[in-house]
Amino acid sequence: MAQTNELGIPSVLDDVDTSPTSTRRQILIVDDVPANLVALEAALAPLHRAIVKASSGREALARLLEKDFSLVLLDVKMPGMDGFETAELIRGRERTKHLPIIFVTAHHQDQAAVLRAYQLGAVDFLLKPIEPQILLAKASVFVSLQDRTEDLASERFQREFDESRRDYEAEALRRQMEQEHAAKEELARLNDALAENDRRKDSFLAILGHELRNPLAPLRTAIDLIKIDPGQPLTTRTIHVLDRQTDMLTRLVEDLLDLSRINANKIELRPEPVDLRVIVEAAISTSRPALEQRQQTLTVALGAEPVRIVADHLRIVQVITNLLNNAARYTQRRRKVEVSCGVDVDRAFVRVTDTGIGIPAELLSKIFEMFVQERVRSDGSGGLGLGLALARQLVEMHRGTIGATSRGRGTGSTFEITLPLEDADDVVAVRPRTDMMKPLARGSSASLRTVVIDDNEDARELVAELLRSRGHEVFTAEDGHQGLAMIRKHRPDVALVDLGLPGIDGVSLVHELRAQCPDLCTRLVALTGYGHTGDVQRTKDAGFDAHLVKPASAAAILASLTAPLPGD
Repeated sequence: MAQTNELGIPSVLDDVDTSPTSTRRQILIVDDVPANLVALEAALAPLHRAIVKASSGREALARLLEKDFSLVLLDVKMPGMDGFETAELIRGRERTKHLPIIFVTAHHQDQAAVLRAYQLGAVDFLLKPIEPQILLAKASVFVSLQDRTEDLASERFQREFDESRRDYEAEALRRQMEQEHAAKEELARLNDALAENDRRKDSFLAILGHELRNPLAPLRTAIDLIKIDPGQPLTTRTIHVLDRQTDMLTRLVEDLLDLSRINANKIELRPEPVDLRVIVEAAISTSRPALEQRQQTLTVALGAEPVRIVADHLRIVQVITNLLNNAARYTQRRRKVEVSCGVDVDRAFVRVTDTGIGIPAELLSKIFEMFVQERVRSDGSGGLGLGLALARQLVEMHRGTIGATSRGRGTGSTFEITLPLEDADDVVAVRPRTDMMKPLARGSSASLRTVVIDDNEDARELVAELLRSRGHEVFTAEDGHQGLAMIRKHRPDVALVDLGLPGIDGVSLVHELRAQCPDLCTRLVALTGYGHTGDVQRTKDAGFDAHLVKPASAAAILASLTAPLPGD
């Protein structure tokens, strides 16, 4: 027969599985007698809960700090801290104030002690010896109640969690749909922008072909007329046509190259102190033929006081000339164009106002963009769509602004540029011009020995013919090696050298020439289609005395033979 302890519970229960199988809260048993702890553990084994044992009130409190329990079996009579004191401390802690406590005692307690126990939160009293079935029944009630409470809390938490998850998923879905919608809109916008850019480029290429053919057509006709009757001298009209249309082609190519240089950050300004009124007058002088051709009246208001700025004179002339030429193009014949210049607070300004076809509102916001040709000229033609884009970038390089206003079609338009006034910190030394050359030993009227080196036969022979027409002796070469040999052989006064030569290029030719003939006094002039600032510097560093950009005028070519060089 199995032995019993003072609780009356069998001390040996070999047929009871005391290993915990539940993941729920554990049961805490507190008794200072080890045998009682073993007996209580055995009695509670059918609950399949982990049992934690403590041999004193202090140890019980320590265990409660470590874990959560569903029930405490607490002995009343313990040394040191008795069960009542332990229960009072358990109830004083927020986390354990509702923890069920069953007091276990070997002595019948008086009414006051029982009342105190219940005041301390006891849920029951068990007297020793304890009947295991009674203990198990009572404990199971409180454990089940705790389980149900936890289940309800878990269900409530799960409901709240599910609701929160549904709300989160709905919000996430809404955001995802918004992001997808925004992404689709952005993609559509980018596609529209790409399509618009393609449309503009296609339109630009078509108009570029048109603008190139415009001057080429009269050039072709003039050449055909010369071929029909080559013995007849050129008429003044034919000469003017050739001159004017060549200038038009040159300006077109220069605009294209300038825009390319700006976009590649290869334009270098040469700022210097200047009176803005002088720049405006230079632009007027350049644009006056276009205005007079259309019998338009130009009103000028420049003011009496200087308008001091620091700017690249030629580039700002280019900008204002573009605005004046546009005013002439987009204004009907015999109408008025106005240009004014002055100071507004701390900025210099130039305004060009016309009484022409105006600018529609939808075009104002993009009038300064590249390839925009929506505005039709007063003569029915379009434009290349580069001039205003180039003007804006040149003005912005000067830390200025450019804008346009118009009340709509048929109301005319006003273009205004503003530039910073001169500041002492802005004044910079003006670089010497590379096209100023030192005089030759001979007089300018003397016949010179020259060499022309160019792989383009037509260009080479026409320059040679120009030089011969002025009485100069001319030798020609079609590649770098021939040119080098020609210069060494004839030791000319001047050599006009193309840069893009077969064999060895123009720069390499000059390097070899300077190395082989250090005492050579030949003036070396680059005559090339390369006109970037870097190209000019490259020829200067190589040893060229001057740099002319094709198509160079006859006057520029002839001047390059004898004009002074820097330092003389």
